[in-house]
Amino acid sequence: MTSPVPPAAVLALTESLSSEGLDPHALVVARHGEVVASHAWTPWAIDRPALSYSASKTFTSLAIGLLEAEGRLTLDASAGDLLGLPNPHGITVRHLLTMNTGHNTSQIEAFGFDVAALLSTPPAATPGTAFAYNSDATYALSCIVTALTGEQLTDYLRPRLLDPLGIGRRWMTPVRGVDLGASGFHLTTEDLARLGIMLGDGGRFAGVQVVPASYIDELSRAWSDTRDPAQPDDPDNDWTYGYGYQVWRGREGFRVDGAYGQFAVVLPERGLVIAYQGATLDTQRTMRAFWRFAEAVEVADAAAGADTAARAEPGSVGASDAWDSRSSLAPAPDGTMDATGALLDDTRAGWSLTLPPTVTGGAAQTFAVGAAGWTRTVLDLPAPADTAPPVVTVRPAEAGAVVVVEARGEADADGILVHVVVATSPHRLIVRRGGNGEITAAWHTVPLGGGTLATVAVPAWVAE
Repeated sequence: MTSPVPPAAVLALTESLSSEGLDPHALVVARHGEVVASHAWTPWAIDRPALSYSASKTFTSLAIGLLEAEGRLTLDASAGDLLGLPNPHGITVRHLLTMNTGHNTSQIEAFGFDVAALLSTPPAATPGTAFAYNSDATYALSCIVTALTGEQLTDYLRPRLLDPLGIGRRWMTPVRGVDLGASGFHLTTEDLARLGIMLGDGGRFAGVQVVPASYIDELSRAWSDTRDPAQPDDPDNDWTYGYGYQVWRGREGFRVDGAYGQFAVVLPERGLVIAYQGATLDTQRTMRAFWRFAEAVEVADAAAGADTAARAEPGSVGASDAWDSRSSLAPAPDGTMDATGALLDDTRAGWSLTLPPTVTGGAAQTFAVGAAGWTRTVLDLPAPADTAPPVVTVRPAEAGAVVVVEARGEADADGILVHVVVATSPHRLIVRRGGNGEITAAWHTVPLGGGTLATVAVPAWVAE
């Protein structure tokens, strides 16, 4: 029987992601509810949780949908009433879901996840009339979940969504003592595929209605106009097709979308889900690779006939090494890290790298760098302390305590090149020792929230 996702199309996709310098980490393709192909780039893996950034937002939206189904809120309810906070501008749950609070980007940047400030600051536009990307709005939704249930967002979702999808124990970064909701969920690519399968089947997974179909219909609509006024009709920009309830519409279907390329692309009419984790500043190129793949699948469907195309078969499991793309990866323009005091010493197995403390009074971090392969080290490096007061009181969320690094290096004409991968995140640090002994360090993509290793710390159990 011919697979509905041709191996040649999968191979072309993986080669494109690698050769174009998009720093792919893991890929899972599902068709008609079944995983038909997967590929991972060592040291990342499809079954290892990694920071998914704003892909987290969709889970927060689904929690709101479940609360609505339980009769515990309505989408047009006042956010202030639900949180016990003044809400003079009438911001509703729906305004938060669709990022239509009316605040502009400069206002949003000043909030700092202070929900009281979000609700009390006079918006630049009438709520419901103007879209601006707003992670503070999603954080407010997470606070609403906790205020209504007495549970952290991820605890509330555990029996209702995560367990039914087969998503194991996972961690979300807390802010002000509450699950961030807007970011911070550490998920596997398999998790994103399961989420995409459920979304593409109207809230059903493995024959069970996990989320009401009516909410999925609403979630996937374009509630907000996201077109650039300077280029309102740019068909090649996948961020101009509208925004739903914490998902982006596309030229076809919709997607779960996190910074630097954490995706679950859902194409219901094709029965196709593309789950992916990677790291690039040019995520539009990643999306173009996905569209080429979808077109190749469509061509194969037409050639094979509808009956064959409707059946999904287990597909290939591929593997590559993220080291192989080192020549195509460059530091981010704003990625330079202060390497004062850094050391890179030769050893029998490669090198020993010492990075300076990330905070005043902190300890330097020393770890091995392999010459023949990736060398793993778990660093005792707690996340920066969060002392801001919480909006709601609940069981404290667990803070990050360690950073897992995988390091590999080589000698080249310019000295020594080292890549330090934080495999529980999308990020890698590029370190070089020049011929004169000078050491430089820069992020390939900069961790959001601060360009230090401590920014991507996780609890020890996440690193296991």
